Amino acid sequence: MKIPLIYFALIFTLFSCSTSESTMVANSIVGKWDWVQSSGGITGETTTPSSTNKSMSVEISKSEVKTYENGNLTTTESYSIQAKESIFGEKKPMLVYLSGKPSQSFSVEGAKLFLSDECYDCYQSEYVKQ
Repeated sequence: MKIPLIYFALIFTLFSCSTSESTMVANSIVGKWDWVQSSGGITGETTTPSSTNKSMSVEISKSEVKTYENGNLTTTESYSIQAKESIFGEKKPMLVYLSGKPSQSFSVEGAKLFLSDECYDCYQSEYVKQ
């Protein structure tokens, strides 16, 4: 009787950890983020708010990403977070858009959000939390 109870406790612990980890990842991106720079494309150029005369931000909730340009709402996309194989060679958490828009891998480092388009010759963008 003790052995099945131990297995049950072990399985419960494993599932609890993965749910907690995915919740932490999802919560880490929730908020308002101001665009700092983007780099990439065929030429590897870097663009910034000053080089484009644009201010951009994203507002991420648990189910939607809203994109703003110069304070005006430009897009609203529903998404889910999934761990998927990245074109950069490893499994990463990704914003998978329900509309079919290409996925974006992401990472959060302190108050910085990095969004990487999952396509060749595309862009990686850096944002800072408001």
